[in-house]
Amino acid sequence: MRVAATSWNSASAGRAASGVSARAVQRAQLALCFRFVDSDGIYAVYTIAYDLQKRESLHTRPRSARDDYASTIERSEVTFRSGDAHCAAWLYRPAGVPSCCVVMAHGFSLTRHDGLPPYAERLAQAGAAVLVFDHRHLGDSGGEPRQRFRKREQLADWRAAVSFARRLDDVNSERVVLWGFSFSGGHVVTTAAADPRIAAALVLCPMVDGLARALSTPPALSAWLTPRALADQFGRHNLVAVTGQPGEHAAMTLPGEADGFHAAVPDGSPWRNEISPGVFLSIPLHRPLSRARSLHMPLWVGLGEQDVSVSRRAVERLAARAPRGELHRYPYDHFGAFLGDGPQRVVADQIDFLRRSELLAA
Repeated sequence: MRVAATSWNSASAGRAASGVSARAVQRAQLALCFRFVDSDGIYAVYTIAYDLQKRESLHTRPRSARDDYASTIERSEVTFRSGDAHCAAWLYRPAGVPSCCVVMAHGFSLTRHDGLPPYAERLAQAGAAVLVFDHRHLGDSGGEPRQRFRKREQLADWRAAVSFARRLDDVNSERVVLWGFSFSGGHVVTTAAADPRIAAALVLCPMVDGLARALSTPPALSAWLTPRALADQFGRHNLVAVTGQPGEHAAMTLPGEADGFHAAVPDGSPWRNEISPGVFLSIPLHRPLSRARSLHMPLWVGLGEQDVSVSRRAVERLAARAPRGELHRYPYDHFGAFLGDGPQRVVADQIDFLRRSELLAA
């Protein structure tokens, strides 16, 4: 791998972007722009000093060692090749050598912009490197046609992301942790079950029993989706709405799902309420739960007590069947962990779990 670096004075840009004073900027005068070239192609890394985004109030109280540690995390834009395209990702780095590297991606149709940064930031503050990526055809990643969903391709994206993480400087290749939500929670289970080198896995409201989901779909909606899914699967790309209100034509229309999607997606997100429907032909056969006993690494499982989008019974069984599974219950629906105090509460439990698993320093 060849690495080139150039410097960039960030003082003026930082003040304009964040509105903080010159005093706050003094601690982060310099960022670096890297260009990496390796066998997978060329990708650029733009390092962002988080000091530029800290509030001035940080300077009004005595600073602790933890404050100094947290204020120096960096977020970089990276890409890695998967199949015939590149996946876009953010790489969060803590100060010093990371204790582990968490590989993270979002659930069905969602992007890295949609509620993942608070989790990545807190994990990085705790000492982990965090790689947050978009699946191909979605978000900021490459791949045509846009909004195509193929489970096999997304699993390949996960394997490519893990391979990329293991080759990062200062990352111990035996200390890679997987983090997934909803459909990507199922991807995490499948990926970890096939890779005994994965150090731990964290799955939040994971989709691990597709038959239960298929049976909860109104028959009229299934009848509307099926011909479109067949056309998509046999090469006629078409799109349907990801979510809608009950009674509307969309992939996910159970009560609260449309409201949850729109609450979790921030302004400026590249998320689109469109997805190719081919995957719905195989949803009844989607059962990562069957791999639970192959998960010999520590497994953290988060369950929303009000979740109607995934089978709660299947989530409970996943934690019970995994040799080192640990179940955490929350008073949320499927999207509650991204709203209000949800991120702070859930990620605190995840950090505690990784510390007890000796993957983060206490």
